[in-house]
Amino acid sequence: MLNKKKILCYWDRFWNILLFNIIYKKIKNYLLYLIKKNRKYFPSIVSFQNQSIQVGWHAKKKMFQDPINIISSIKRFIGLSKDNIYKKYPMLPYLIKENDKNQIIFTTKFGKINISFIIKTILKYLLKKAKKFNKILIKGAVITVPAYFNSIQKNEIRKAAHEINLKVLRLLNEPTAAAIAYGLEKKQKGIFCVYDLGGGTFDVSILKISKGVFEVLATNGHSSLGGDDFDILIANFISKKINNVCKLTEIEYKNLLIKSEKIKITLSTTEKTEIIFLNQKIILTRKNFNILIYSLVQKTIKILQSALLDANINVKNISEIILVGGSTYIPLIQNTLEKFFSKKPLSSINPSEVVVRGAGLHAYFLNAQKKYDNRNPILLLDVLPISIGIELMGGFMEKMILKNTTLPIEVSKIFTNFKKTKQDFVLIFFREKKKYVKDCQLLTQFKIKDLPKKNAGEIKIVITFQIDVDGLLSILVRNDKLNIQKNIKIDSIYSNKNITTVNFEK
Repeated sequence: MLNKKKILCYWDRFWNILLFNIIYKKIKNYLLYLIKKNRKYFPSIVSFQNQSIQVGWHAKKKMFQDPINIISSIKRFIGLSKDNIYKKYPMLPYLIKENDKNQIIFTTKFGKINISFIIKTILKYLLKKAKKFNKILIKGAVITVPAYFNSIQKNEIRKAAHEINLKVLRLLNEPTAAAIAYGLEKKQKGIFCVYDLGGGTFDVSILKISKGVFEVLATNGHSSLGGDDFDILIANFISKKINNVCKLTEIEYKNLLIKSEKIKITLSTTEKTEIIFLNQKIILTRKNFNILIYSLVQKTIKILQSALLDANINVKNISEIILVGGSTYIPLIQNTLEKFFSKKPLSSINPSEVVVRGAGLHAYFLNAQKKYDNRNPILLLDVLPISIGIELMGGFMEKMILKNTTLPIEVSKIFTNFKKTKQDFVLIFFREKKKYVKDCQLLTQFKIKDLPKKNAGEIKIVITFQIDVDGLLSILVRNDKLNIQKNIKIDSIYSNKNITTVNFEK
């Protein structure tokens, strides 16, 4: 068991803000590390200069002076190809390429760096700050991730932590962490909705809690919908007014985005604000803001309705609504949720801190392995956020494991040769979104070679999917007659051309 002072609870609000929590003798007395004047947040922004790397506030100050070499919100890019990144985020200033392993590479003054290096840089920065603050060695971490993260995205984070000798005690879904923060395991039973809207992504989870058992009934979300989109809408609104006078340059537009974020925050507490930009004075009211973001807010409600449908839960049966993420401060969002559920969401814990508090509590439970403060021991039953399947003849998708299946799970299926010949098997796996694989997201593919020539149906290949409690996937390929078993490892999470070859000798 790890010493109680050797747990680092790390949380990154959509990789826009970092906040961490060191556990002491009593979980009630958790300490939020403060930097200078009440700063308990680290912007997860990294500056890569010729001979130096800076993380946090120092990097943020340079963000719009040198945008190519200042990288932020890295979590948005995990699992995406270069083409997908530019398709989702066409205004990105970064120089992005793919190497021979189909990994995303950022070209900076410091050199060519991949996503794993950036994750490790941020984690090492946190470890350094924690050690400096409390003179202790951090050995273990509970790291929270969005509910929609798939196994290969989670594995990228776990792998980065492992490479800097940081033990991952648990990869905890953010909605579950939020529920733990509110002490909902104290309740005998209930069904809860966690509405999680951050800077770049949105997800919603429906949780059933009974005597310390957290069962995720359903989860849904959108990987590119969040507060950043609200900033863009404000910036475009202002830009149209200014463009009547002068055309904005790319740098001017990026500066306008920064100001738009401040406008968004201001309009969450006041009815109107004004901005002077390029000598133009523009007034923006909360009513204007609500009109701009209305369709996106309604989009989150449709996603929420889909999650309720998947969970087979009526809106009237929801006990409480938990808000997560800075974007949930916006009055229109709170009012919309109150109208939808006919009750006010919980608000006693800062939505920007609720996840890290839950992560801290869970780290304590994992470490102490006992009750504290009349809390029940916690059992987490998570679910798979999206179906996983294999391509069949004709381009159809056969689901091997269904969306919202409780984890851990193991599923096996037998495949065979369909004609008398010496043939190769090519097995292609997808994350299911549609009926046909052409509309699904590629997960991995591999080829089984050197099979003996047999009559149709005589060769039996057993494919086993194993997904652990953290949602990490492994694929086993087995042929009992040949007494061979292969464990397929997905080395690259970025490639849609990756083929793993498994040789079965005669």
